[in-house]
Amino acid sequence: MGENNSTIQRNLWEYPWGYVESFFIGFGLIITGFFLEVSITSNSNFVLVYPFNIAFLVSYVLVLFILSKWFSTSLIISWLTKIPASISSIVLVTLLVMVMGIIPQTPSENNIITNLGLNKITSNWAFLLIIFQFLTCLGLISIKRILQFRWSNFGFILNHLGLFLALIAGILGTGDLQRLSINTYEGKPSWIAINEQKNEIELPFAFYLKDFLIEEYNPKLALVDNKTGSIFHNKGRNLYLVEEGETYVFKNFEVTINKFLSNSGRIGNRYAPVNELGSPPSASITVKNIETDSITRGWISSGSFRYPYESLKISEDYSLVMTIPEVKKFSSDIDILTKEGERISAVLEVNKPFKFKGWKIYQLSYDDKMGKWSNLSVLELVKDPWLPLIYVGIFMMIAGAMYMFWMGNKITKNQ
Repeated sequence: MGENNSTIQRNLWEYPWGYVESFFIGFGLIITGFFLEVSITSNSNFVLVYPFNIAFLVSYVLVLFILSKWFSTSLIISWLTKIPASISSIVLVTLLVMVMGIIPQTPSENNIITNLGLNKITSNWAFLLIIFQFLTCLGLISIKRILQFRWSNFGFILNHLGLFLALIAGILGTGDLQRLSINTYEGKPSWIAINEQKNEIELPFAFYLKDFLIEEYNPKLALVDNKTGSIFHNKGRNLYLVEEGETYVFKNFEVTINKFLSNSGRIGNRYAPVNELGSPPSASITVKNIETDSITRGWISSGSFRYPYESLKISEDYSLVMTIPEVKKFSSDIDILTKEGERISAVLEVNKPFKFKGWKIYQLSYDDKMGKWSNLSVLELVKDPWLPLIYVGIFMMIAGAMYMFWMGNKITKNQ
């Protein structure tokens, strides 16, 4: 019995290494990474920027080629090209990604989370070490299949090489990714942006905001309890769109919208169309109490940053109010001014970026206190020079999957 136990213990690290040894090595890398997180005190994350990330990629691929070509029989390199090494690294990478999904990736007051870097997994040393092992497995296997090329392995090569490119481009491109925001004001050029660290960045071009436009939905009508200020729940329909000529029933009140003005101002005991800064929407309404047949008439308004809102009291218990209009769409009509004297016109909308010299320019926000009268438009600029390589990797994986599917069908037909 003792002899058998000693044999099992002696064979644990005997070549070829299996899943047990592979997971031991993987967990060792993770523990080492967490140790580095605790011991290395730095306010900035470890990232490579151009041209160092390019140099690292070229050197890394060259080293993988040399190891695969001339050192493929060594114990470590041979293990890295086997299934246990790949599977264990995939499982551990997935485990850390799950941690990233569970723990918010934002600054935390929990000292354990902060010290171990669990709130910044993508730049955590544990994640970087285990993903480095996974990438090494992918790279060595891909190069091995390329050196032993056969058309039957073409789909396999595309899949693995594509995944390698997509992952390493995503990691190495982090340092070159730029995400800036810039405040632009109507009638003024702007060229000073702010990065994520709140530092000012001077752009090689300027933005000139010609016009900022907001389209709004009509405001909504709501019945409010005078004592609590809460909105009355009307069988699941709490709010009704204010539209001229429409009639709605709240509780025992029949409400008719006689007139709706999208921009107005109070003149005496009524509202009239006004086209000036801060002129709010308003509506003339008639309210009939179904139980008593009493009728109440008046005006309501949502108000604005310049004018107060106005409600209509229809009983001791209830009043009718108009909500602030919701934004349907907002956009910026801009000119991009270059140092060479070019003037490029563009209209920016949410989720419809404009591409300019490697930048994607997005419509981000505006002065929500001013609403549709805002003369401020906040733009976001994103530049990711490694994104094309990520796309190449993804398309290679898709092509590899399609090729393997086609080859599988061909083999089946031949059989």
